[in-house]
Amino acid sequence: PEYNRLLVRSASNAYFSQILSVISMPDKDAELKKAVDRFFLEDLQFAEDISDIKKELKKPKFADLVEFGPEAVWAEIQRRKADQQAPEKSIKQVELEALLSCPEEKGKEAPSDDKIFQGYARRPSSLAPQWQNLIDQIVLVHRLREVVALIGFTRFEAAMPNIEGEIDDLEIGVRRATLDFEPKWVPAIENLGEGVFISFKSDLIKTWLNRPAVQAREKALEQGYRRWAENRGIPGDRMKFPGAAYIMLHSLSHLLITSVSLECGYASSAIRERIYAFPDIGYGILLHTGTSGSEGTLGGLVEVGRRLEYHLSKALERGRLCSNDPVCAQHKPDSPQEDRFLHGAACHGCLLIAETSCERRNEMLDRALVTSTVEGLGAEFFPDGLL
Repeated sequence: PEYNRLLVRSASNAYFSQILSVISMPDKDAELKKAVDRFFLEDLQFAEDISDIKKELKKPKFADLVEFGPEAVWAEIQRRKADQQAPEKSIKQVELEALLSCPEEKGKEAPSDDKIFQGYARRPSSLAPQWQNLIDQIVLVHRLREVVALIGFTRFEAAMPNIEGEIDDLEIGVRRATLDFEPKWVPAIENLGEGVFISFKSDLIKTWLNRPAVQAREKALEQGYRRWAENRGIPGDRMKFPGAAYIMLHSLSHLLITSVSLECGYASSAIRERIYAFPDIGYGILLHTGTSGSEGTLGGLVEVGRRLEYHLSKALERGRLCSNDPVCAQHKPDSPQEDRFLHGAACHGCLLIAETSCERRNEMLDRALVTSTVEGLGAEFFPDGLL
């Protein structure tokens, strides 16, 4: 029932690889469930309140449950007694919770036996005073393992992961082609490296989202997103606009990658990003090494994290003025003449980086949400007084 479309074999849109990326991090909820499984039938199911759990955890046989605390153990037991399923979490939600729960560094950290993940949060007092009101915490990720799997490919249009890191073919109106008729495995690689994670105070971001100038800018960006979807025949109920908070963090991430690559000698294509924008959990950016080579394995990004305030200042300074201003700053997301519906103030002169480093193929960007521009919209998250 479908029409054939002529496509030159060497055309650039003949093949778009579709990959799924996951960072291996400890999932506390999954570990708690496994630990409770070992003792639930024989002991824990007979507990009547949290005081019984506190008594049980004093016994040596329950040593594996002590680290979770009696409140978490009791909540899991109540959920099982009520026959309730724990809410499913997306890939990024698990990653963000693991990053936010990293312990605080206490000086010279000894190497961990865990070869998959090791991260320590900087002491709050080590942050520069002007950043303490904006930044929640900075995590230095000494060890990181990323697994990238090829799950299929598309033609004509490239699929992008959504805000939760999952891929939805319906968002682009094309069907993913599988690698085999009955695939039982997919090719994958693992990258062992490092990274730096920065999270911002959720209450400040929520207050910023309620500002009239920000809401007006978000509405303009959403209008461009809707026009883009309509041009591709995507139904309205499938359109999931990521929101101004995600676009702000995504744009800041690109500015940071450029700043780090210029100041520290990293190739921008050697650094990858992951954006976390969950109102119930937190907001943050993870920059990590994205190649399987030798770059980024000697502590470079960890040292970037120790002086991240400097790189943030440089990133904001570069985001104020683009070499294509005022044309770049005055771009209208829903302008049909330019056909750049997923961009605000963004172009090759300021925000666009290597597509292998970006999680959304250089789309959903707007530096007007990050810092002030020549257009003077007043929708920036970072005040001018920071520089």
